[in-house]
Amino acid sequence: MSNASEPLPASSTAHQLTIFKQQLGLHFPTDWRLAYSEQSGNMFSAEFVPQQEMLTSWSSLYCIQGFKGMADGIEPEEFLDTFAANYQQVCEGEMQYNKLGATQIEGKESFSAMLTCSKMPHTHKGKSGQGVGMGEIGHYTVISGSEDLFLLHQSARGEALLSPTTQLSLSIEPPVKMVSDIKTLR
Repeated sequence: MSNASEPLPASSTAHQLTIFKQQLGLHFPTDWRLAYSEQSGNMFSAEFVPQQEMLTSWSSLYCIQGFKGMADGIEPEEFLDTFAANYQQVCEGEMQYNKLGATQIEGKESFSAMLTCSKMPHTHKGKSGQGVGMGEIGHYTVISGSEDLFLLHQSARGEALLSPTTQLSLSIEPPVKMVSDIKTLR
C-alpha cells in the first residue's frame, strides 16, 4: 500500500473535509468536484465525481465515510465483509469480492478489497438515474482510527465492466492515494 503522504500530481485540486471535527486533506484531478456531503448522527459521507457527472449517473466516484466511535466495535475486515454482503444485495448481476488483505497505513490498521458487480443500478439515496445498470468495480479500504472507523473507496462504472472476465483484468487506484495526511484521523 502506498504512503498517503506521497507527492501528488501538479494537476490536482486540494479539498479539505471535516469529519467529526477532524481535518482530512484530499487531492483530486482538477476536473473533479464535491457532489455530496452529509453528517447525520454518528455517520459522515462525502462523494466526489468528475465535474460533468451526477451522482445518479457517474463513470468515476470517490467516497469517504466516517463512523464515529466504531473503531473498538468492529475490525476493518469484518466491517468490509458486512459491507460486501450489503453490496451483493444491491447488485443485480454477478458480484465478486476479492480481499486484498490487511495493512498498516501510517500506523492505523486497515483492510482492503476489490468489489465488482456486473450490473449495478444507477441510484443515489433512493433516487434513480438514467439508463440501465452498468458494470462496476471498486477499490475499498477500511481504516481504523483510535476512535472512529473510515471507509474510502474509488469506483468506476461502464458498459465494458459488464463482463465478469473483463472485471477480473481491471484494476483501480487505491483510494488512499487521494489522501494527503491520514495521521490526523483518530
